[in-house]
Amino acid sequence: MAKSKKGKTVIAGVAAVSAASILTVRGIFHKVFARQEKEDDAISLRYKDMSGMVRKKITIVSGSTHLTGYLYGEASAKGLVVVCHGIAGGGEDNLSMVKYMLDDGYQVFTFDYTGVYESEGASSVGFYQAVKDLNAVLGYIEASASLKNLPVFLYGHSWGGYTAAAVLNFKHNIAGVITISGFSSPMAITKEAAGRIIPTLLVDLLLPFAALYQRIIFGKNYNLSAIDGINSCDVPVLVMHGKEDEVISYEGSSIIAQRSHITNPNVEYYTETRPGKSNHMGIFFTKGGTAYYLAKKEELKMLHDLYYNRVPEKVLSKWFARLDKKQANDLDPLFVKTVLDFLDKNCK
Repeated sequence: MAKSKKGKTVIAGVAAVSAASILTVRGIFHKVFARQEKEDDAISLRYKDMSGMVRKKITIVSGSTHLTGYLYGEASAKGLVVVCHGIAGGGEDNLSMVKYMLDDGYQVFTFDYTGVYESEGASSVGFYQAVKDLNAVLGYIEASASLKNLPVFLYGHSWGGYTAAAVLNFKHNIAGVITISGFSSPMAITKEAAGRIIPTLLVDLLLPFAALYQRIIFGKNYNLSAIDGINSCDVPVLVMHGKEDEVISYEGSSIIAQRSHITNPNVEYYTETRPGKSNHMGIFFTKGGTAYYLAKKEELKMLHDLYYNRVPEKVLSKWFARLDKKQANDLDPLFVKTVLDFLDKNCK
């Protein structure tokens, strides 16, 4: 009788810990993937900053969600570049590079994931959601009379870098992929990011529940591998990463860390090692641009903290009026050349 009572107590304890763990994980995911609204102004370039740039709004259905995208350079016929954004922004935050692609003769399609900016959705759900959304975008392109015959390239940074590579697990006709500072799988980056803020023992406890939570939502593809996607085809892939990346570790959760497991013969690697440029955002910008961008990003965060995220419009407008957007978005010539050379080389 005593053993039976003890057994029930253990079972009850395990159930309580499990319930608490899944609720903790759910709360974390809801916070990380909370809906992101588009600000009228930002440190990155906005469409209103781009004189002469013309675009067409396109709505795409992903599951039951309506995504908003924009097609730029509709008259160009060289190829089509689909841009996949990172976790802290949306499609419009990549316009500095979009301009170079347009000038080089490409059409460019940017879009917001579920729960981001102009797209529907109460949240962006989880990492795999972006792959589902990109899969829907590619389906739209393949059914479009004006787009389906163009060479299609994928370009993404961070979450977008993972997304652009992971979607290769699905059989689309892709001319090339540029994955910048991307992680290899959702669980790899989840473990790495959690390890920076909570003890290892707690990470080990919560990780199985994080996997379970995502599996319940997304099914078997919850941890879809970017490496498997790259290896599933012979599509040319350019893997770019900064040696001192503080968000997605070069030797940790990154795609480039798995290069010994990559078998696709058409993969190229670009490692950024220059001082002041090899961090997560610095890979894009000049050294001076990186320093300015990061300083202004921290300054803006402090301003929001000061006003408890309710900065008066006058104060915010004054801050942005002093911002040098040209300097904050000063792309590194070598980075731009590497990207455009890859596109041109594989544009068939």
